[in-house]
Amino acid sequence: MNRRIENALVNTNMGDDNVTTEMTDSLEGIVLTKEGKEPQKEIVFITNEETADVLDEAVRYNILQTLRKGVEDTLTTRTTDEETGDTIIREKVVKRNVLSVIEIVKNSPECCMNGEEITKNQVYHHLPKLIEYGYVIRYGTVTKGKRSTDYYRRTAKGFMLTTGAWGTEEKRIREKLEGYTDKMLETFNLKISKEKREELLELSVKRAQMQYEWRTKIAEMVNLDIATKESLSMYEMLLDYYSVGSKEYMDAIYRIREILFPEE
Repeated sequence: MNRRIENALVNTNMGDDNVTTEMTDSLEGIVLTKEGKEPQKEIVFITNEETADVLDEAVRYNILQTLRKGVEDTLTTRTTDEETGDTIIREKVVKRNVLSVIEIVKNSPECCMNGEEITKNQVYHHLPKLIEYGYVIRYGTVTKGKRSTDYYRRTAKGFMLTTGAWGTEEKRIREKLEGYTDKMLETFNLKISKEKREELLELSVKRAQMQYEWRTKIAEMVNLDIATKESLSMYEMLLDYYSVGSKEYMDAIYRIREILFPEE
């Protein structure tokens, strides 16, 4: 499965900071579940392999991506002018990350690979697994007449996968790093031969695989009660500090430096 991974090798999936936490017009009258009353977490570090492997299924991953992106809605506020007593109505367009099944289906082409649309049956089939493993909650229910609609939300704005199959399969790592490396070489005008490029890729894959062994160790040190987006950069920094203790890792780093900066 060619799953999109947004950080070099780790799926962070951070949410949009512009998403509103207020009840939008479409959610008016919603009855929240117990889980829906809890605030959404900033980030969750996934250190359990079974939990991480849940996202090794394209549809589940794409459902999470669609929930992360959110949808546009309106937010209407009503205030009373103190002098005239007139009611002032203001409406603004906002984004919400609480979606119904139909909205997940409708907006999935914008988030899925090759613009593929998730079907309604697929969403209903995979949502229970995402809920069971703590990625998604049933947020609440809106009832209008005889029609009730359930809404769903991610448990966290971002998920940091520190274990799972994505970190061990060389082909998967290489697929991601290949495009990343070519863009880096082009952006910074780094001219290297095809042979050196291939060696660079092999070293980069090796480096990623070595760090994979240590990611869970560092992630398990995180105080989940206070973890924020800033924790991501701290996590990567600590991982780098830990990595330099390996001679094999440092040999790979030094060789990468020689390839990229041969005259230094």
